[in-house]
Amino acid sequence: MGHWKNACVHITIFLSTVLILACTKPMRADPPSRNHLSVELGQEIELKKGQRARVAGTGLELAILKFYNQPCPPGVKCIWSGIGIEFEYRYNGQLKRGINLVRAFGYQTDVIRSDYESYAILRITREKDR
Repeated sequence: MGHWKNACVHITIFLSTVLILACTKPMRADPPSRNHLSVELGQEIELKKGQRARVAGTGLELAILKFYNQPCPPGVKCIWSGIGIEFEYRYNGQLKRGINLVRAFGYQTDVIRSDYESYAILRITREKDR
């Protein structure tokens, strides 16, 4: 009986220690998602198709839905250059989408650089700050 009592005490101490350590261990924050970025106004960001950027302190979100890269062939008159980016903006429950739509909800998106296939370097600013 004495051995059983000692074993119970040791098990109780062990389990108590494990529980205390588990409860006091700092929780790790989830790593930022590769598909959701947080950016500041005026900051240059690289955004890829399917990624979403949330502009801090504004409620504005921007996503690239699709790239277009079919330039007009030489010697042919085209009504559109054939290269562009389809953007999606979300702001206070509203949604706007469009190809080369760089102004939405009072914000301006400048395309700094893009290969029109996989990425775009963008800068988002307020229109009134321009």
